[in-house]
Amino acid sequence: MKLKHFLAISSSSIITIVTAQKPIFSEAKLKSVMLYEQSAELYSNTTFKIPKGSSEIVIANIAEDIDESSIKIGSKSKVSVLTYRFTDDEDFYKIELDKKNPEHRVVLDSISLMEKKIKDLTIQKTSLVNSIGILDKNQTINSGSTSYSKELEKLIEYYQKKRIDLSLQLDNVENDISKLNVKLGKLQTKFDLNSKEMENYPKGKLVVQVSSDVDELVNLDIKYSVREASWRPYYDVVIPDINSKTKLLYKALIRQNSGLDWKNVELHLISGFPNVHKNIPNLYDWNLYYQQPVPIVKEELAYGTKNTPQADRAYEKDIESVVVRASAFQNQLNVGYDLKDLYTILSNDQDNSINLDINEIPATYTYYTIPKMDKTVFLVAELDNLDKYNLINAEANIIFQDTNVGKTSLNTENTDNKLLLTLGDDRRVSIKRDLIKDKTMEKSISSSNKEQQYAYQFTIRNNKNEKIKLRIKDQVPVSTDKQIIISMVNKGGATYDEKTGDLTWDIVLNANETRKIDFSFKVNSLKNKVLLGL
Repeated sequence: MKLKHFLAISSSSIITIVTAQKPIFSEAKLKSVMLYEQSAELYSNTTFKIPKGSSEIVIANIAEDIDESSIKIGSKSKVSVLTYRFTDDEDFYKIELDKKNPEHRVVLDSISLMEKKIKDLTIQKTSLVNSIGILDKNQTINSGSTSYSKELEKLIEYYQKKRIDLSLQLDNVENDISKLNVKLGKLQTKFDLNSKEMENYPKGKLVVQVSSDVDELVNLDIKYSVREASWRPYYDVVIPDINSKTKLLYKALIRQNSGLDWKNVELHLISGFPNVHKNIPNLYDWNLYYQQPVPIVKEELAYGTKNTPQADRAYEKDIESVVVRASAFQNQLNVGYDLKDLYTILSNDQDNSINLDINEIPATYTYYTIPKMDKTVFLVAELDNLDKYNLINAEANIIFQDTNVGKTSLNTENTDNKLLLTLGDDRRVSIKRDLIKDKTMEKSISSSNKEQQYAYQFTIRNNKNEKIKLRIKDQVPVSTDKQIIISMVNKGGATYDEKTGDLTWDIVLNANETRKIDFSFKVNSLKNKVLLGL
């Protein structure tokens, strides 16, 4: 994909070269595209003959919306590239239709030839029609002649023979004209299509000054960037049923509006952005300080002094301290895809969907519920070890049993390399969460402290004809004050995370089984303080 022998020329070094020779027209052939998330690098090639000395080359079929600073031109030939510049001026070295493609000249020549034949046949037709007219008008014979009968016989014989001959010739000429008109119509239609194609022909051109010591066939490699091109990944997560592996389909949505159709080109998709400077972040001093109390000024004394320059400068200083802590950082390396087939992407700003890859990923299927928030029981697929699949952050469609059940996001920066996909709710599994009143109480434990206890009970019912795995999530409060002490009384078999207060139960329910689970906790706090959050 890398172009070798590129001659990068600064725009400031471009000079004007006057030459008496006519410019040489050439057409660039787009070979491949390196497509980033919001731009693209186009690699083209063109071949032309030049005479000894300096020549001006006008290279057509260049995109319209390009980054001129990104243009690079290189050649393995012994030619020197002196200067180059880009233009999208339609009238500048306007390329005629027949100069764009030799096939167009063939069509124009065929039209001219066909029109000449029709014109010649039309002349023959006019001559035949006039001859028949003259023949029909000159049929008078002197009836007083002694040889009247013989002359009449000869006249009839001549007339019949000549009239038939002329009529047949006229008929053949008219048939030929009709056939040629059909062919001419087809050629004109083709010409009109070519003309329309020419109207849509890319307006971008490169004007290149080259020099050579000999007459030479030159092959130029051209590389430049365009802005109006983008792609984004997305996924289809296909789950036939809970007994099958999950299929992860990688897809790409590609669009471009560069003014140049990408026809049968190699496509290389790269995540991220080109030419972006990524630096390792820096650590800055981390200072702690108390905020100085703001003096309260009576309004009558402060009239006209609000938002003083001193106050504004202090506010600006606080903003600057925030800004200086923001620094560029280096994210994970880009992920790229080299597509094996050739693709055509038209310059119409329309999405084109392309399949990139497919992987089968083992999945664990579990029922999830958080009855404190929602009594619904969800069927969830858990995908592990996602770091093995070179994924990109993107949206994913979830398709379960041939039904699109929703969307999710794949976050490759998630450190646990897990993905939970909600496939839907199952009403055949029910749960309720009730406060156990006789175990919920409040009592005084000292002159300054009180203790509050809360107890809850889950009632879970599996109405399915098969056993299921069920994960139940709940929580107890977490203290942010050392004078508030929270402790578990009964975890009910749950895994308890003291830092977050999360409670997790992983249970197996047999078919048509009902189970009850209790848990309780207590809170020790000051009597003279209002406790918020319970």
